[in-house]
Amino acid sequence: MAATLCWAAAKITFTKTTHDFGTIQEKNGDATVEFPFTNSGDSPLLIVRAQSSCGCTVPEFPKKPIRPGESGVIKVTYHAKGRPGPFQKSVYVYDNNNGKSMLVINGNVVSNTTPEDTYATEMGAGLRVKNRTLNFFDVYPNRNNRTRTLMFYNESNEPIQLTFRGVSKNVHLDKEPEIIQPKKEGRVLVTFLTKESKDWGMHTETFDVFVKGKESKAKNNRITLQADIWEDFSELSRKERDNAPEIEAESTTINFGKNEGKMVTKNVEVWNTGKTKLTIRKVQNDMPKVFKASISSTTIKPGDRAILTVSFHPEMTKLKTINHHITLISNDPSNSRVIINLQAD
Repeated sequence: MAATLCWAAAKITFTKTTHDFGTIQEKNGDATVEFPFTNSGDSPLLIVRAQSSCGCTVPEFPKKPIRPGESGVIKVTYHAKGRPGPFQKSVYVYDNNNGKSMLVINGNVVSNTTPEDTYATEMGAGLRVKNRTLNFFDVYPNRNNRTRTLMFYNESNEPIQLTFRGVSKNVHLDKEPEIIQPKKEGRVLVTFLTKESKDWGMHTETFDVFVKGKESKAKNNRITLQADIWEDFSELSRKERDNAPEIEAESTTINFGKNEGKMVTKNVEVWNTGKTKLTIRKVQNDMPKVFKASISSTTIKPGDRAILTVSFHPEMTKLKTINHHITLISNDPSNSRVIINLQAD
């Protein structure tokens, strides 16, 4: 095995990380702010993803690498329509240096809206919902469960009762009240059962909502749940950390170069330079049709290695230039997520 090298690192530096919109008139529509940043490091900076605290807040970020000394902006838009009242939302920005930055927006939306405006999505049979996406953000399997709220409105002239299909073992639902009366609001408490989760990293699942006895009239009735599941190493002793596994990738960038439409496969060695068994929890890949990734072994003994194999399938995309990534999630307490950047033309 080659000696460990010191790699240059990117560093994202924001001009500001908070913004107060003040008073927003709902009739004026969306409110947008730009958060300027600079790559103050000494290697290219790639924004891997930007994740908001709810579907009402939409971040936009540069898709191309930012060279050292160059600048860019993260644009954050708050959808004010149907959301009167004060708000504070967060956007988490992840970069290729395993960095995580938080941007915060706040303000107060003023408007005289109807329930139909507030509960913008019609689900059929007189049922409306405020949001169809719930984000639980960072979740740890050994910590307390996380709960979010779905808000509904019965615009019909009859009482309705909600039923659900496709709810996983990770999720528990509580209806308040059991019956939603005409022209009244109701809510469903959605609890993510952290100990029941068998996944790691970015996790997405769905379930469907129906009005009992009127299932055939359902539309726009799928609810999406998102969570970022982390392993908690906070209780490890110094001795356990000293004897922990350590993951080391041969390279954190795979460049497939210019391609003429043919599949290309490349390998990266993944070493365990620690003192105990390294377990690869997950090879997270958000473009599995374009980039197919697998690892030769999910268990690596100290001093041993595994081979990460990534194949690029250009016929599965219309993009001319791709800057993507996969993430190796392991039980290394000091570096549990290693980002492998993928580049192709």
